[in-house]
Amino acid sequence: MRVQTHNTTGTNQLPKPRGWRLESERIERRRFLQVLGLTATALGTAACAPMAGSISDSGLEPSLLSGAAAPSTGLASARLAGPGLTAAPAVPTVVTAAYLQLLLDSATDVCVFPGGVIDLPEGTTLRIKKSMRIEGNGTTLRVAGSKPPTAHLLNADSLRDGSQLEIKNLRIEGPSTANWDPATENIMGGISWQLYRTWNSSLVVRNVTITGGYGSGIIRSGGGRFEVTDCDLSGWVDGIAFFESHGGTGALELRNTILRAPANSKYSSIGLYIHPHLNLNADTITGLDWNRYVIYVNGSPASTGRHDLKAVSAVNCALIQSGSSSQTTLIRCSESGLPKNGGSFLKGPVTSIGSTWEGAGMIAVLEGVAAERSFINDTIRPKSTWMALGSKTAGTVTLTGAQVDLAGKAALLKLTSASTTAVTITSSQIRSTSSSFPINAEGGSVQLVGTAVPRNSRAVLPGRLIS
Repeated sequence: MRVQTHNTTGTNQLPKPRGWRLESERIERRRFLQVLGLTATALGTAACAPMAGSISDSGLEPSLLSGAAAPSTGLASARLAGPGLTAAPAVPTVVTAAYLQLLLDSATDVCVFPGGVIDLPEGTTLRIKKSMRIEGNGTTLRVAGSKPPTAHLLNADSLRDGSQLEIKNLRIEGPSTANWDPATENIMGGISWQLYRTWNSSLVVRNVTITGGYGSGIIRSGGGRFEVTDCDLSGWVDGIAFFESHGGTGALELRNTILRAPANSKYSSIGLYIHPHLNLNADTITGLDWNRYVIYVNGSPASTGRHDLKAVSAVNCALIQSGSSSQTTLIRCSESGLPKNGGSFLKGPVTSIGSTWEGAGMIAVLEGVAAERSFINDTIRPKSTWMALGSKTAGTVTLTGAQVDLAGKAALLKLTSASTTAVTITSSQIRSTSSSFPINAEGGSVQLVGTAVPRNSRAVLPGRLIS
């Protein structure tokens, strides 16, 4: 279980007086301009004229200038300041982590990265200390090394409740880690914002790609509004982690995104880790090659949340482990390929509409949870047993308008002798050339309404097969 234990220092500070932020920004801007060697006259004109020179002219130590060459001489002058945009320092010949940190520190509301590929040393962390929008401008941040990272790259862990952060149009290439070591429990993220009770805050990530050796692509703890759109994310542990361990509120909008496991991943990885009480709206998501689930609902507190998945595809991995007390809806979702962990795990109430199940795995149902699991107009083409209802399983399972094709050793249902689950199959087509029992009811009950009993099905008392 992933719990929120990160960066709790100073979270109970009293709020600053009115005008504090404005005055602090004035002081910060004045110091920044002084670093650049600007006069009092320049201070008055910085908003309307670009700064001349480069960082090397400011008197900063030459060692700060070692790094990647600037991609374009056309960006060698500062951008004009305007509403929400502080005049940025000129792009030096060589862009460094120190220069990027200076951009972040000097920005008021918007920080624009210089573009191109920027090579950063192993262990680089760039700290985000205030609300802002980071315009990546197509920049690639490439972190050197072949060992698991020892620091978050974009680190917003100090942002307090009420903060707003947006990151867009950026590529992060982490160290070329060949095999992440879970024994370290040192999960670093390409983007991290971890501070508990930040329920009234917002993190938006758009058009961002994260590859390489990070444990998580994006880590967000503390709740609040969380949006990930048009991204391509990977991580040895998870592509996205969203958790909140203090009973607060939060919701993730996840759209048009690929979650992919690193090549040759040996860890029991997942696409999205989310706590059960946090809401999820996922639309048009592809999960690739995870060792467990694309969507993994787990952790505490186990209060009720809503998890709505639309057009979520699991390729060579299981689709979901749902929460035992949260409501899950699957619309036109799919599971295909070869799930490494056996298949999806439905712990609580689930409604699936128009989904396709054609992987090698099976759907397991949590023992002792008397929930309703409904499948409406689903297509079922498994390579093994599609659903197993084991000892002490309870509640109901209904299939309505299902299209079932069984071949090889595939089976639709298996109810063990201790199962008390009632299964109803209505207006469905079950075609079987399988050598296994299509329906094997050793316990519980299976009722078929407007559906022919497939050949070689069996009911063993006290199980019932009713048509």
